[in-house]
This record gives sequence, structure tokens and C-alpha cells, in this order.
Amino acid sequence: GGGGPKADLDADGTVAARFRSAASRALQLYAIKRGGDAAASGSAVLLEAEIGGGRGLPESPTSSAIGILAVAKATSVDCAAVLGGEVMAGPVPPFPDEDGAGGLSLASRGPLKGLQLDVERMFTERIEIYPRPSRHAEFTRSFVVYTTLKIAFKGLAETSRTRSFDTYGYRQMQTDCEFLRHFLPHYVSDETVTDGTNPLSALCGLLDDIMLNVGERCLDPECVGVGGFYDEGR
Repeated sequence: GGGGPKADLDADGTVAARFRSAASRALQLYAIKRGGDAAASGSAVLLEAEIGGGRGLPESPTSSAIGILAVAKATSVDCAAVLGGEVMAGPVPPFPDEDGAGGLSLASRGPLKGLQLDVERMFTERIEIYPRPSRHAEFTRSFVVYTTLKIAFKGLAETSRTRSFDTYGYRQMQTDCEFLRHFLPHYVSDETVTDGTNPLSALCGLLDDIMLNVGERCLDPECVGVGGFYDEGR
């Protein structure tokens, strides 16, 4: 008969905890996989910057930089469909008026020398790139996209240490990093998450680290740190 009280098969919550742990690790591995996909595009960014020398000034972000955002977008859509919530963190930020910004909105300052680069590196934020298996993942779109972009940007930062850049290559990397920075509020929120970091500021810090590495590997020290470039022929 089925009239008696039902036995509680998980009275102490052990089974539920194990399922949560397994689901958390599966989500972490998915985020790492998507980060690897985006990092592959990041490696191509460096190749495009290297082979583009001798063409004056960059005309647009590289297709590889756009590819990083394509992975982030696909990840956002997939996660929102499965985990719920908004598809994006916010609207696409408006681009600055071209007449007032000269086409590129880059911070303008004088060239950075070796000691200045070392000092700037001292103040770059240290963040955990890969999620720890022992720490439960947040079951949110934001967690997955944040992890994806962290892995992509860190991969780009590390790979940039092994390349050399001429003036064009340095400026192309500036353009790509500013392009990625501009779109970050569309993908991640400007708020502190459970690991104590702010996704927006952490990712911007990784982009800064990329440019510090590129600056150290640039063959033209006079262009390092100079953001206000434009085409005098226009």
C-alpha cells in the first residue's frame, strides 16, 4: 500500500549538495570552453596586428576583435535561454560623435617610457581568471560571460608578451582594446559579484595589461602610451 509516510531519501541534504556541486562544475567548464573559443579569436587579433604594418593608421577594429564579442554574444544568448534573466547587461553604449572625437576616442598623453610602464604595471588589478572547482559557480548569464571574457583577455595579454609590434601594430592593438572596452557594459554589469570583483573594472584592467605588454614589445617607443593619433591627410 501507499498510505504510509514517505521516507526522506535526502534528509541531510547530501544528495542535493552533490548535484549542486556537479552542476556548478559543469557550468564552470562550459564557461572555460567558451573562454577558450574567445581566446582563439584573441590570438588572431595579434596576428592581424603584426601583418598589417606599413598601412598608415588602423581603419577599424580587426575581424578577430569582433570575433571575441561574437563569442560573448552567443554565450549571453545561450545562458539567458537556459538560466533566465536578461540577454545582455545593458544597451550598447553610443559611440562618440566622430566630428568631435576625430574618429577614435583614445586617452591622449605623452609617450610612456620603461619606468613608467613598470609603475603602471604595479597598479594593475590581480584577478582570478579560472574559477576554482571548490567554489560554487553563480548560475547566471553574467558569471559565464564574465569568465569567458576574462579567459579571452588574459590569453591575449599573455600571448602579446611573445610578439613584436611596429607603430601600426601598436595602434591597431589600441584600437581593438578600446573597441572591446566600449562594448563591455553591454555584456557585463558594473557591480560587485560574489568573488569580490567588479566585472567591468576587472576586464578593463585586463585590457590595460594587454596594452602594457604591447608597449613593452613595441619597436617604436615614441608611440607607446600616445592615444590621440589621427590621419593628417584627411
